[in-house]
Amino acid sequence: MSLLQAGKIITDTIQELCLIRNLSSRGVMADIFAPIKEGTSLQIEFKAGVRVNGIVRWIEDGRAGIEFEDDIDIHALLAPNTARMTPRAPRLSIDGTATIKLRHDHIQVQVIDISQGGMKVKADPELEIGEDIVVEIEGLPVRAGVIRWIRDGQAGISFNRVMPLERVAFWAACQGDETLAGDH
Repeated sequence: MSLLQAGKIITDTIQELCLIRNLSSRGVMADIFAPIKEGTSLQIEFKAGVRVNGIVRWIEDGRAGIEFEDDIDIHALLAPNTARMTPRAPRLSIDGTATIKLRHDHIQVQVIDISQGGMKVKADPELEIGEDIVVEIEGLPVRAGVIRWIRDGQAGISFNRVMPLERVAFWAACQGDETLAGDH
């Protein structure tokens, strides 16, 4: 089945966004944005939040063929989740900072995770639910957004415009490269 849907690849060492192009009960073909080797065991997280175990069988021209450990029910996987109005874009956990412009102030916040449509940050006392803001993260497009929720010391920000998958995926892959380079 042809499908253009954002997904997340999770291995022992990385998490990255991917673009799922084809889906069958036995596997997927996906555009990948960070180096992964044939034979790598991984999980693919779909927009519905479901994770499926698989193994990379081939890689060619930025695409990977991933075989699932067990056959899946495609219709059940793609069925809408009635508990959530719209499927949530896959999120990447990151350790970074963002500058938030609100009112006439610029505040630095720690980013917990990010997706094409928003991010979760450590809450700052100046943030208020419903407030319009502008988010700047080095290497990503500036985005206007809204504070959607605040709880347990965290805040959820929804971007007014979704970021292109490729842009977020390449940015995240570069963040991983910088972390790995710093480890050596």
